[in-house]
Amino acid sequence: MTELNNYLEKYFLNEVQLTHAGDVHSDELDVLIHDRLVPAPSYVVTKSGTLCSFVFGEMAAPGATPGRYFPRSQLIWIDRARHAIAYGAGENTEASLKAQFTINFATALATLNLSTWRLSDSFNDDGAPIDVGIRVRTNTAWEYFLNGTFGLCVANPISEAHIAYKEVLQEKLTQISDNGSKTTYSPHQAQAIQELIDAYAATAMPFSPIEYASSSRKRLVEDLRANIRISAAAA
Repeated sequence: MTELNNYLEKYFLNEVQLTHAGDVHSDELDVLIHDRLVPAPSYVVTKSGTLCSFVFGEMAAPGATPGRYFPRSQLIWIDRARHAIAYGAGENTEASLKAQFTINFATALATLNLSTWRLSDSFNDDGAPIDVGIRVRTNTAWEYFLNGTFGLCVANPISEAHIAYKEVLQEKLTQISDNGSKTTYSPHQAQAIQELIDAYAATAMPFSPIEYASSSRKRLVEDLRANIRISAAAA
């Protein structure tokens, strides 16, 4: 078994496992994905040995087992979509689910703005939301949610709050470290950024061995942690 197969088996459900665990037929799953009610698979392995994802595109994966791969959290989103359908969303099911996602994601952002990282594009100094900024963030998050991105990069994407937390931690770490290029810090700063790296690492996926070299995790966790230098003169 290849390293990629081991990774997919550890962190994801293949289509057979998902349909069995969720008591959902493949045809129903396809409709839910097509109608933009649940996320697309985070990975697809083709019969020709190619790993495909929205984030990394197509990458050679010789020996990988063909199929569609979903995070275990897909079961939660399938249940939510089924509930929306059963309770009369009808032709507006996508709009209903997007509205629910938007409210929950925006609420999580408001909390994180106060507790974790200042989101100046989305909230005023008094914490009041900036409609344009919130709309951009939530619309973008909804699209990433649907195309399988969060299932690939968020360790536990079981709710909008979990997704938002990982995204904001990555934004904070990226800005503070100049996307991993700033490595010299004062002792106090070094301790703070090590704690931030640890928090981000806990919320982010480890990424597959094929993608790891290009991943945010390598840049913002392993590489940055290894290269941090302490300077008393650092600002």
